[in-house]
Amino acid sequence: MIRVVLVRHGETEWNKTHRLQGQSEVELAASGIEQARGAGLYVRGQHPVRGYVSPLKRTHATFAEFGLGFHPVEKPGLIEQSLGAWEGMKTAAAKSDHAEQYTAWKKGEATPPDGEASEAVTERMVSTFSEIIRSMADAEPTLSVDTDYSLRTAVIVSHGTSTKALLEGLGLIERSNVISLTAAAISVVDVPLHGGPLSSSLPKGGAQIDGGPEAETEIIRSLTDEQIRDYAKLRMYNLSPEVLHAARLG
Repeated sequence: MIRVVLVRHGETEWNKTHRLQGQSEVELAASGIEQARGAGLYVRGQHPVRGYVSPLKRTHATFAEFGLGFHPVEKPGLIEQSLGAWEGMKTAAAKSDHAEQYTAWKKGEATPPDGEASEAVTERMVSTFSEIIRSMADAEPTLSVDTDYSLRTAVIVSHGTSTKALLEGLGLIERSNVISLTAAAISVVDVPLHGGPLSSSLPKGGAQIDGGPEAETEIIRSLTDEQIRDYAKLRMYNLSPEVLHAARLG
């Protein structure tokens, strides 16, 4: 089975002042660096062997705080949605001056003026995710803290809107029914290699494949985008690093 740990970047200065940033380059705030370090507690525990980030610096900076000992691969398809004329605008102004369009955009049903179409964001995010899943055919399985078998695990650092578009494109959430991802929040998607049942009472959770690691590798390489969408399962959504920090202190 393949596990992907999805992390939104840490808080930026524009996040703190409630400005829409889209594809604008904005540095992490000091609070964002601390959040990234907090998220790293969880990420390291999952023993990922691959990492992927968007071209924007805030995802690179977030990944750097995980302390994984390897560099991520930059994937253009993981970039945030371009918000066009809204970039740099205060969120409150967008809500009041473009109320109907803003509400529809948050649901993934509209495009900001001169921005990237929501459908295009979903398409490129799902396509990039599928490429990453297939690339895990060459990844070494590592021990898991919450299963009794090893997993091929990757971590992706991306953005709030684009990550929600991915999860919706995989059929795992409806954007209109979930809250926005918080800064450095963690979500986890598991991709078993078949569409059959999974259960804690089955051997290896029901995720085993006949033929051993070599057969599993070939199956991963041959997965289609449609199969990946069908097999993907949401294990966790929007775990805040502040929760991890509080649990550690407790």
